[in-house]
Amino acid sequence: MKTSHKIIFGNCMSMEELSDESIHLIVTSPPYFNAPFDYQGLFTSYDSYLNVLKQFSKEAFRVLQEGRIFALNIDDMLVDGIKYPIVADSIKIMQSAGFRYRDKIVWKKPDGYLRISKRSGVLLQNPYPMYFYPDNLLESIVIFQKGKFNYRSKSKEIRELSKVDKKEFQDNKWHKTLWEMTNVLPGSYLEKKYCCFSR
Repeated sequence: MKTSHKIIFGNCMSMEELSDESIHLIVTSPPYFNAPFDYQGLFTSYDSYLNVLKQFSKEAFRVLQEGRIFALNIDDMLVDGIKYPIVADSIKIMQSAGFRYRDKIVWKKPDGYLRISKRSGVLLQNPYPMYFYPDNLLESIVIFQKGKFNYRSKSKEIRELSKVDKKEFQDNKWHKTLWEMTNVLPGSYLEKKYCCFSR
């Protein structure tokens, strides 16, 4: 089956280049809210960050076909000692846009992911219970769906071509809600090579 690919550099809050219900799948990882290492001070406030998610969710709902999936890689963020409930807020935002909250996958990163300035280091400097901040090795992949998918609307040929390889699915443990995947590690060749594109 032949496919074509088109890259669009544009604004996710106003995807004028895309027509209604023209997209089959959305997978996205928006900037972390004012993450100290990557996006410090990018957003003027938490409300402005949520407003971006609100506008984007409406556009995503518009361009996604009925029954299709939206996967949102996002997580709560600790900024200046304040923990922001980004996952909970993003779920509510997506639901308000019309999406159905379908599931959540936890992405566990390897121990090597931790940066030099570890949150747990605060406890080592101040060994008292109220200074405890655990190092975060987890992120959330939140799964949403626009309505329900009707397999009967697809031909038998399309359904056969779309079948999942059951052996690969089970061997790689994709059927579980905990995925252990190695990301681009801090200080690695890939981070140094592509750092200009990730910020």
